[in-house]
Amino acid sequence: MEDHHLFYQEFISAIRNKIPHKATLTNAIADLLCIDKDAIYRRLRGEVSFSFSEMAVIARNMGISLDAIAGIENFQSKPSKMNISRQVNPTEIDYEMFEGHVNLLKSIKDEPETEIMEAGNIFSHYLYQDYEHLTRFHLFRWNQSSSYAEALPFHEIIIPERLRTLHKETCIYSKYIKSTQYVFDNMIFQRLTASIKYFARIQLIKEDDVALIKNDLIAFLNNLENMAVKGKHEETGKAISIYLSDVNTDANYSCLKSNNIHMTLFRVFLLNAVVSFDEDVFNEANAWIRSLQRKSTLISVSGQRIRADFFNKQREIIHTL
Repeated sequence: MEDHHLFYQEFISAIRNKIPHKATLTNAIADLLCIDKDAIYRRLRGEVSFSFSEMAVIARNMGISLDAIAGIENFQSKPSKMNISRQVNPTEIDYEMFEGHVNLLKSIKDEPETEIMEAGNIFSHYLYQDYEHLTRFHLFRWNQSSSYAEALPFHEIIIPERLRTLHKETCIYSKYIKSTQYVFDNMIFQRLTASIKYFARIQLIKEDDVALIKNDLIAFLNNLENMAVKGKHEETGKAISIYLSDVNTDANYSCLKSNNIHMTLFRVFLLNAVVSFDEDVFNEANAWIRSLQRKSTLISVSGQRIRADFFNKQREIIHTL
């Protein structure tokens, strides 16, 4: 915690040194993050922290090196932040955190060299948030275990319009990343459908709602297969590579790279994350994902027979719902 506090204070000092005049600084940050000035004042006063995604946007546009700031730590202590947001009935602070991530993706949309690498046993939110009922199921699962909200049955999980818009924007801007690489655990659909069946069996998901999730899963699978066949996002033409891991994945890693940003996310509590902008952390996570790729089978563009067998098998699994 002391490491993060020191890192954060150094960041605040860096932006104040860039723009010493308080009102000018507030206006500049409000324009960058597209949030109101009151929210900026709360952050500068220390009542609320900038999210790491917001820090990345500010650093990129103000010419501040987060890696250099991270260098204040000792060799083995790396700055990171646990982002725990209320995924159901989010607060204004939660919305600001979600908006920070969208703004980060938006800020690098036109950069020529960007990359996302992910590996794990749950699907990336960049993929499933295009599907309302599949997204609701992930929110429902989070809600069942989180201490931040009373556990609700699936039919009471409603996505507010503001949050749904942010979900869609996240998916839209992620498709502008030049190169995206996913390494999926080969039992990823099996685990997901098993979870749906479990909650249906204990009557927390109604039969009609299971059908809605199933329809989304089929549409999601069809779109995933289309991306795998073409090796690109149809909307933007940006490259996408999909791997099936031949070994079990023990964690969920995500790396986002642009000209000035090396961000690492370790997925925890299903929908939350530990976030780091440290270069060493990024390189280590990148190495783990590359290692998993070498133990995986590429099914996008190449591997036609394996790809067809995989998607046909996943359809059979989904149709057991």
